[in-house]
Amino acid sequence: MSVRRILSVSLTVLMLAALLFLLPLTHVNALGTAPSLGAAANYAVMGGSTVTNTGNTVILGDLGLSPGTSITGFPPGIVVPPGAIHQTDTPAANAQDAITSAYNALVSQPCDFGPFGPTDLAGTAPAHGVWCYSSSVMLSGVLTLTGIATDVWVFKIGSSLTTGPGASVVGTGNSCNIFWQVTSSATLDTTTVFRGYILALQSITLNNGASDEGGLFARNGAATLINNKVDSSVCTGGPPAAGVGVNKIFSPASIGQGGVSTLIITLTNTNALAATLTSSFIDTLPSGLVIAPTPNVASSCGGAGAPTATPGGSTVTLPAGRSIPGGGILTPGFCTLTVDVTATAVGTYFNALGPGILQTTGGNNLLLTGPAGAALTVYQTIFPQSIPVGGEMLTMSTFRVVLPWLVLLMALGIVAVQTLIIKRRKTIN
Repeated sequence: MSVRRILSVSLTVLMLAALLFLLPLTHVNALGTAPSLGAAANYAVMGGSTVTNTGNTVILGDLGLSPGTSITGFPPGIVVPPGAIHQTDTPAANAQDAITSAYNALVSQPCDFGPFGPTDLAGTAPAHGVWCYSSSVMLSGVLTLTGIATDVWVFKIGSSLTTGPGASVVGTGNSCNIFWQVTSSATLDTTTVFRGYILALQSITLNNGASDEGGLFARNGAATLINNKVDSSVCTGGPPAAGVGVNKIFSPASIGQGGVSTLIITLTNTNALAATLTSSFIDTLPSGLVIAPTPNVASSCGGAGAPTATPGGSTVTLPAGRSIPGGGILTPGFCTLTVDVTATAVGTYFNALGPGILQTTGGNNLLLTGPAGAALTVYQTIFPQSIPVGGEMLTMSTFRVVLPWLVLLMALGIVAVQTLIIKRRKTIN
């Protein structure tokens, strides 16, 4: 046998050996891998720009927002204790970073099936693995995912994810191992029953009555909820035991110097019986943030004893003896304590809450992750908060909208005057 032939055969053998060596590695990677959610593991909903809710949404898990500032609609939306609202705080920022890492990990996984074009998954029963779609995915009916607890489904979607009214995801597949990586936005239509974690680059919208078992993570856009149920507890040890909780948000979450924001504190109770405060609940504002000159302090909690807040002070108090209505895991009882606050110094004021600050006959509040709380941003203002115009007050928000148009009109006016002057000079000459 010639030297050339020996070399040729040897090279062929080496290539076959290399292929046999790599084949098992390819097989391992090809079945899909559940990414680590890290600091986001206990979150049911995360928004990037805003979180808005309408109606009696119930969230089992934490609700977070980062880097945006505006959370609205809680209450009547309720985060079931020990879940908490993280409004632009450090845990929310850490969770958003973890979501970004998980999103990128999903993007990097190789396809087992596809890529396919625009697809309606209704009536299909895809095997576990990585399914790739070059554009949008629709679910107009029933999607069946059947497998064992360790099977992983990854749906990589090149554009949007939408469902039709009443669509559903069913089967024996583990909701905690179902991942939807959406390159744009996701919309679950009315009464959709969805499963798995949706990680969307932009926004996530749930229409009236839609639900998800897993989590909704919008990286850059808004999370919009309407009378929904989002349950991440199935992936974090099951439904929580009955107890009490406390959450707070600022509305609005951004004000000018000397402006006013309402601090909304929501006390929740999933015990069947009402929970009575065994000691006064006292919320202490961070340094520099004070009770507004007109506090407008109020509470919807049961029992006697008026809540107190002193103008210019740093605390709002709900006295012992007030009570939180009873409820259940899916229909928590709740009441609110509200007070107006203000600040003159520019900055971000974080109003934290910790475990055990709410003490009741139904137990004390706990937290899934912490510390939780809400952030209020105070920005610099050149003008006063309102300007009298023709007997009415032009607010700063309106002024900011009108100002660019005023500048444009002034510029056009200057150009017009200069044009007339030039024409007049030409006529004279």
